[in-house]
Amino acid sequence: MAEVVVKVNGRAFPISCNDGEQAHITELAEYLDVRVAQFRNTGTVHGDSKLFLLAGLTAADELFEAVERLEALEKEVQSLKRFYDLNNKEKAESEIQIAGLLDKVTDRVQKLAQKIDTNIDADNVSDV
Repeated sequence: MAEVVVKVNGRAFPISCNDGEQAHITELAEYLDVRVAQFRNTGTVHGDSKLFLLAGLTAADELFEAVERLEALEKEVQSLKRFYDLNNKEKAESEIQIAGLLDKVTDRVQKLAQKIDTNIDADNVSDV
């Protein structure tokens, strides 16, 4: 277990954390300190408890808004995936239809080529 000392509102707080998490805990504490300072600088909020409460509520509100945006984006991604899948299905079906038409055209061209060859051969025989 590691320990890091963070400062919020000018006070030091020792925090236990897993090894390697010290920088992240410090970053979180700096974020909280900025929020506390915002309320302290208004001059209308007095007392550490209320400062910390308001800063925590502000951070929680930001978290909730971020989660809502994330959920909306996830829904949009799912919608885009469905649209993409539908388009791919339609594309595959169109490709199958086109391949079928090309097969029919190829057959007709081959039959015409055979008829032409047959007529050319017949003309050559009559010329002799």
